[in-house]
Amino acid sequence: MRYLKATAQDRSGNGKPDMAVLQFFQRADNDPDELVHEAVAVDITADGAADILLPGDINADGYKSAEDKVLLKAFVDTFLKQGWFNPGDTWRRYLTMHVSHWAKDGVPNAIKLNFYQCCSLQGKRALVYSAAGYDGDSDGVLESFTNSDLDRDDVADHRDKLAIKVLCNAFLAFDWHTQPIKTA
Repeated sequence: MRYLKATAQDRSGNGKPDMAVLQFFQRADNDPDELVHEAVAVDITADGAADILLPGDINADGYKSAEDKVLLKAFVDTFLKQGWFNPGDTWRRYLTMHVSHWAKDGVPNAIKLNFYQCCSLQGKRALVYSAAGYDGDSDGVLESFTNSDLDRDDVADHRDKLAIKVLCNAFLAFDWHTQPIKTA
């Protein structure tokens, strides 16, 4: 299984997230998770939008291009606005994303977003809330989303659904998913 772990931090101490680190992991049976790629974005102007983008080849197409920066910016600009961040350079709060269901033809048709917080110094994590996007007709387009309060403003509204849509579509554009291997 492949999954994305995204962490936002308030490195400047102004109470707003200004740095996002995206880590792309691969999990194999009975092996530790392997960090395969890392991308970083920084908001130096405190406006909630990434100004410095270090995506590398974020979509694994073999090229470091402007497209990689566009994909990273779309994800990070939305992620930074959700209020799920850490003070300073701590790593206690993070988001993971993965494909949770596949259509018969191999198209991802459910993307899961899990927001975790580590509750102890030993790193024990707790799932605080989750959201998902769904492709009900397996046409490659996510058309329904959970009714989740992603930005934690006590109202699950259109902005939350739009944020889920943007994050899920960016995750799919990163092409960081593989269909499980079927065994006979």
